[in-house]
Amino acid sequence: MKRLDSKKAAQSGQAMTEFLVSMIAVMSVLFLAIVMLGKFNDVRNRTLMGSRYVAWERTVWTDSDPSKNYVSDSSTTEGWSAKYGSSALPVSKTDTELQHEAVQRFAVGDNVAVSGSDRTQTQLPGTRPAMWDDYGGQPLLASANDVLVSTGVGNDPSSSQTTSANASLGSMQTAAGYSFGSRLTVPTRTLQFGTMSMAIAENSDVLKRLWPKSGLLPSFSGLVFTDTNVLMANAWVPDGTTNAKALFSQAVPAANAPLVPSSGYMGLQKYAPEISTLQFGRVQQDVVPGNRVSP
Repeated sequence: MKRLDSKKAAQSGQAMTEFLVSMIAVMSVLFLAIVMLGKFNDVRNRTLMGSRYVAWERTVWTDSDPSKNYVSDSSTTEGWSAKYGSSALPVSKTDTELQHEAVQRFAVGDNVAVSGSDRTQTQLPGTRPAMWDDYGGQPLLASANDVLVSTGVGNDPSSSQTTSANASLGSMQTAAGYSFGSRLTVPTRTLQFGTMSMAIAENSDVLKRLWPKSGLLPSFSGLVFTDTNVLMANAWVPDGTTNAKALFSQAVPAANAPLVPSSGYMGLQKYAPEISTLQFGRVQQDVVPGNRVSP
């Protein structure tokens, strides 16, 4: 029979125990980290959705922020609307109102109805997403002020401007001898930017213990997720027939200047009396008879 060395057996058992304890500690940290990364990813996805929402809202709601003063810039939708579609200006939201809506609609738990009063809410919703807690049960998003929203406008691509917005529709020689170029005045700064950011877990003691300061690496102090979306929308609509006539008359040279001197055709009036009633370049609004729109 072979004699067993009890000392070596004891050392082997101790090494196995130490290895198992070390692996449990390492795997526990990895497991906690993976779960935490899932929570962070959910915050990041909601930030992305929020920036898309903000950019889209800016294409259908004008910006009434007085500090931006877009109304004085005729190349923006607001400036264009001030002249041709003023009814669009009261249909507006400020960036602050969009921030309130974003908090109520993207930092909230499931199955919560959207409300028209969301834009006036300044606090966090009564419920939060199920994953938005750290391991100590503290919310990752501590305050509504940790959500920032901003919007802006940019110039349309040059290819768009040269082929549509700023492109001449043609020119004609007027009776006075000069050339008149026809075009449509439309806004050329319609790239709508929407940016949203969320700062989370800035004061999470649990996460600070999981990621303490190590050498040159600082301790955990929170994360900020930011996303920007850009949409291009030419949602300009003339307000009423008078503004529509003023806009589209620019594309009709004869509506802006005589193209044929009256002496060139009035001499034919004795042969065609109705020639005196000709209205060159007339732009007339359509009128739908009342009996066609009655129920």
